[in-house]
Amino acid sequence: MRARALLIVSLCSLVFPAAGWAHAILVRAVPANGTVLATPPRAVRLVFDDGVRVGSGIKAIRNDRGGSVLAGKAHVVGGRTLVVPLRHDLSDGDYTVLWRVVSDDGHTIAGVVAFGVGAGRAPPTAALSARNGPSATDVVSRWLLFAGLLTAVGAAFFRFAVGPVPVRILLGAFLLVFIGVSGLLHDVPISSRFGGTMAAMAGVAAVGALFAAIAPVDPVLEPAPFITALLLLPGPSIAGHALDRGRSPIEVLADVAHVAAASVWVGGLVALGFSLRGAGDHAATLRRFSNVAIVSVAVLAITGVVRALSELNSFSQLWTTGYGRALIAKTALLIALVAIGWVNRYRLIPRLRVDRLRRNVAAELVLFAGLIVAVAFLTDLRPGRDRTAAAAIAVGPPPLLARQMVVQAQEAGNLAVALAVRAGRESVIVLGPNGAGVNGLSVTINSATTGSCGSGCYGAFVPLGETVKVTVNGRTLTFAIPANPRPAARLVARATSAFRALRSVDYVERLASSPRNRVVADFTLERPNRLEYRIRGGASGIVIGNRRWDREGKDPWQPSAQSLTPQPEPIWAGHVTNAFLLETTPSSYVVAFMKPLGPTWFTVRLDRRTLLPRGLRMTTAAHFMTHRYTAFNKPPRIKAPSRVR
Repeated sequence: MRARALLIVSLCSLVFPAAGWAHAILVRAVPANGTVLATPPRAVRLVFDDGVRVGSGIKAIRNDRGGSVLAGKAHVVGGRTLVVPLRHDLSDGDYTVLWRVVSDDGHTIAGVVAFGVGAGRAPPTAALSARNGPSATDVVSRWLLFAGLLTAVGAAFFRFAVGPVPVRILLGAFLLVFIGVSGLLHDVPISSRFGGTMAAMAGVAAVGALFAAIAPVDPVLEPAPFITALLLLPGPSIAGHALDRGRSPIEVLADVAHVAAASVWVGGLVALGFSLRGAGDHAATLRRFSNVAIVSVAVLAITGVVRALSELNSFSQLWTTGYGRALIAKTALLIALVAIGWVNRYRLIPRLRVDRLRRNVAAELVLFAGLIVAVAFLTDLRPGRDRTAAAAIAVGPPPLLARQMVVQAQEAGNLAVALAVRAGRESVIVLGPNGAGVNGLSVTINSATTGSCGSGCYGAFVPLGETVKVTVNGRTLTFAIPANPRPAARLVARATSAFRALRSVDYVERLASSPRNRVVADFTLERPNRLEYRIRGGASGIVIGNRRWDREGKDPWQPSAQSLTPQPEPIWAGHVTNAFLLETTPSSYVVAFMKPLGPTWFTVRLDRRTLLPRGLRMTTAAHFMTHRYTAFNKPPRIKAPSRVR
């Protein structure tokens, strides 16, 4: 029974993911992909939900000629906005920008933005392509890093808790760490959290290798390389996403404990293999390591459950995402390792079958080598919590909705979900973070099963009451259904004109790309072309005409060029459809409408007398935003900054 209980507990650890390294998510591109502009932009700006650095290989070309239209080096302002400057003399035509950034976790993220210049042109198609995902070099480098780290840290635990360990083991382990880190730092700034942590680990490995080389000559230094090895332990947790914004401190502790437990098992087996090669009585060593190993398996199980709860949104993500499939491969290897460990502890160690133990330890090390390959893939893939739980993501946009449909939208995790209703026919549109419709989800409307009606579209014929409950993969959203919605296109147009007639507007914006990633900023818009924003606890920006200044915190302002944009301009400006009046009160109107490009859905509460907005909710791919309007027509306050870099 004890053996069976151990096996069950060990299997609990099979669902936990290795500590992955998170990726920044593109929140907004200006101009947006597929946009056609009347006048050429001075730059393409890409806003991310986390800190980024400029990557290599950024391009901007004219589609039909292929010539570069870059006006200088791309740069990052405010920590999260990549600016790709463009030549000021762009003629009518289609253009493509290939961008690359390095997120704070060290991963390179790339994409393309295509835009057209010239009124009346068809939406452009990108002439460049971008590839994301782990390269062979990245996987090999991560394998070397984790193999060296687990061996070094585990050998140190073995040295202090079980018995003597040859110092040459650590020399090889430190070299693996150093080579692995060198491969991962080829295009990563040292100033990023990942780059700084990796550089520190390389330094620790170099010092440890020096101690390991000297220790055989000077026995007094024998403990030094083992103590140095323990300094590598928190490295993956510091570099990874356990320290991301919004994460619980418990996750950091669980992450470090998880790496420590894995090290005790892996590195301990390496040390045990060397120990069993020598002559003598190994009974005491085997029993001590067996006791330490069983504790490490228990810690793996406990921390594994904690990691699983933070990294996976649903059990189905084990087979619906690349991350989950890599986790299944890791699980299969762990099952084999637990089985061999069970044989070792309850069959071979009590009988001191050293010859068979040597063979089993060798087999375990081979399996661990494969396991570390799976870990190398896992740390470069988005965890389930950062992915949709979709079985497939369609490449095309969702279908256009009939203009007679009333559309409202909400966020569901990192998905944008819109409900469209028209006379007994309901459609649910689900957008993933990349802007494509998401297929393969479990979607119900008032508990009724839906059928596919296109890319990311789920349809049903369900009698409706005052409210509708839409469930997407177990997450329930509630929508209020207006009894007699009236067309409101003219009302939206009048509200747009009233907004543009103002001298100034102040509002508070909350912008999120997922439940864990959100920022709050204060905006001021002033006639004729002035804008200022202040992200709480973050960056600030000022725009006056065709000049712009940005800064992070209290740093000096960084100037840059800016396309001329009239202000105040409402966020919903442009072509809108499906405008309907949802609610009328003595003091306000509530209207819902959408912009087909994206698509992007809006719900706005307007003052009934002035038609000025009181509040707004905007929902689109990886972009969940609310506005709370606080003041109109205040005296001018925006001016150029004095302390400029």
